[in-house]
Amino acid sequence: MNLISEISLERDCFGCASGWVLVLRRDGTAQRTLRGKARHRTLDQVSTGTLRLSDFGALAALVEAQRFFAMADEYRDPEVQDGPWTQLRVVRGAQDKQVFRQDGVEHEGLARIEAGIDALAVRLGLAFQAR
Repeated sequence: MNLISEISLERDCFGCASGWVLVLRRDGTAQRTLRGKARHRTLDQVSTGTLRLSDFGALAALVEAQRFFAMADEYRDPEVQDGPWTQLRVVRGAQDKQVFRQDGVEHEGLARIEAGIDALAVRLGLAFQAR
């Protein structure tokens, strides 16, 4: 059985001064990168934390329960060309799947996974400020 080894959540928008990505790994590493943007004169900032295997396992189980690997690759409103977005990436064995979601386009399963990641980020001290 292939186990999930990495889960990452990225959020950004075209007008934001910075975006961020949180990468969680089964080996216990957690890293949040606030990505700077030259046009806003912001710099990258990296923070790290340690993740318990039980926390990663619970999040991986949530990803599987929400059938992440059966989801479409993107959820967007074709009428909207700009604005905030989220990208969720999960690595399981040889599978490396990414799902893009534009803010305002709801998907219950993605919302549950994102909420689980956000809650874990708070516990790890790697939460990010809302845009």
